[in-house]
Amino acid sequence: MPDKKSPKHQVIDWNPNAQQGSRPDGGPNRSKLFAGIALVAVLLALGAVGFSWRNLQQGPAVGPTLTAQEAQEMAFKNRGRAELAYENASQAIGAARNLPVNHEGLLQEIALVEKAFLLAETQLRNGAYADAAAALERVITATAEFTETVAMQRNANKRYDDLYARLRAIERYKSFSPQDYDIAFTSIGEGRHLLETGSFRAAWQAFDGASDTLDQLEANKEAFVKENLRAGQIALKDGDRDAAESAFQNALKYDSGNEAGLRGLARAENAAQVLELLTRARNAEDTGDYDTAIAAYDEAFALDEFNATAQQGAARARADQKEFQFNTFVSAAETAAAEQDWDTVIVSYEQALEVYPKRTDIEDALDNAHEEHHAAMVHRTLAEAYDLERDYLWDEARFAYERLLDLEPDYAEAIEGLIRVGRTVRALLEYEKLLELSEQHLMASDFQAAIRAFNQAMQTKPGYLETSPEAQEMRRVLELNSTPVNITFVSDTKTWVSITNFRMLGKIKEESVALPPGDYEVIGRRKNYQDVMLLLKVRPQMSTNLVSVVCKTRADS
Repeated sequence: MPDKKSPKHQVIDWNPNAQQGSRPDGGPNRSKLFAGIALVAVLLALGAVGFSWRNLQQGPAVGPTLTAQEAQEMAFKNRGRAELAYENASQAIGAARNLPVNHEGLLQEIALVEKAFLLAETQLRNGAYADAAAALERVITATAEFTETVAMQRNANKRYDDLYARLRAIERYKSFSPQDYDIAFTSIGEGRHLLETGSFRAAWQAFDGASDTLDQLEANKEAFVKENLRAGQIALKDGDRDAAESAFQNALKYDSGNEAGLRGLARAENAAQVLELLTRARNAEDTGDYDTAIAAYDEAFALDEFNATAQQGAARARADQKEFQFNTFVSAAETAAAEQDWDTVIVSYEQALEVYPKRTDIEDALDNAHEEHHAAMVHRTLAEAYDLERDYLWDEARFAYERLLDLEPDYAEAIEGLIRVGRTVRALLEYEKLLELSEQHLMASDFQAAIRAFNQAMQTKPGYLETSPEAQEMRRVLELNSTPVNITFVSDTKTWVSITNFRMLGKIKEESVALPPGDYEVIGRRKNYQDVMLLLKVRPQMSTNLVSVVCKTRADS
């Protein structure tokens, strides 16, 4: 509310529902005022009717003398003008007659217009076209004014009701400007009395004045409310609770339902705490402590959900935090790429894409990192396989080549490596198998078979592989049992003597045979005699070298 004191004024009251000339209650001064207004209105109405009648009856001014041809042309033009004016005036009069007229002054006015129309019509029939045209044009103008007056009369009551409703609404804060309120009050009352006396235009002008006064009062009030709301917002920003509450209360005094004022009054309660949180958040944001800044902004927004600074600050801090994280991941990826640490490059770029999933440049960099990582894996796996081959770690080398083929299915060096390693592994397996077979023959005293298997094993043994102590011992034993031993077989020259799987001696009396060490089966056969079968174990250091083979037992005995 303004600080200036209200001027002295007299409150004018009237009964806004008064009808049919009823007067409001009041003192003699008010009665004299309204009586004067009514008298002036009557005089103005009579003057307007007389003026209208004179205008309708006024003839054209006398002009200069015309030639016959000019007069004929003028008459032709005047006739056309008069006939057109007659047609328009007839239509206007017809429309005016249908208007709802419920006031004596309006009935008199339309009667005068119709009378002027009839006189103009007579002039038209008598051939006074110029005078008729002028008179009919005045009739058209008068009819338009009459129609406008009827519309004013018809809408005046509604306008009065609207203004009265506005006045009643403003009454609750009329203390903001009592002088303007009283001026509007008086203008509305004046317009009401002018309506009752038939001065519709004057009433309309009074209502215009009242409306302008109410508009100004409302505008001043709105400006006062807005100024206090603005002051309250500034106090909220400064964390001054008392000043904010005072400003918002001033605004609500004249606009009790103002949402901004009600909201600001509620926000003022936590103004100091919100300011402290915002200050803490800004300081943390300046030092890059985004977690603290976001927490403080969020807490401030929880206390004041309409605080744009808190809301925008939290959004900005989160965006800055994302940008910082993104830049950190990208920097780590670039550093790792310089060191060809592609695992770290890939992880860092993937983390950067989690921050900004739509960054196509990072997607391209990640794809390139995958390609570089793949190439590095191929190179590293191939080098590992070669190293394992050089160390004769054939199984590990085979696994390395298989991993290489998983990375590059058609990689030629991996295929060649697998073939090479496979060949070597098969040779090793064959070598070990032959040694094992040689050992089995040796255990069975099949020295010749053992020697053959051992010799084959030595032929398949890879050149880099050293002979194991067990194989060396086997070699020594086999060499010891590789020298033939002379065995003397004796018989009766009647018995067929044979060494199974070695040699047929036949019917001998005595024969010396060089037998390699081993186990032999010696068989003697004679017709009608039972066979003789001997198991002969030939060893390098035998105690006796004489073997007798004679069939002595008859078969039928």
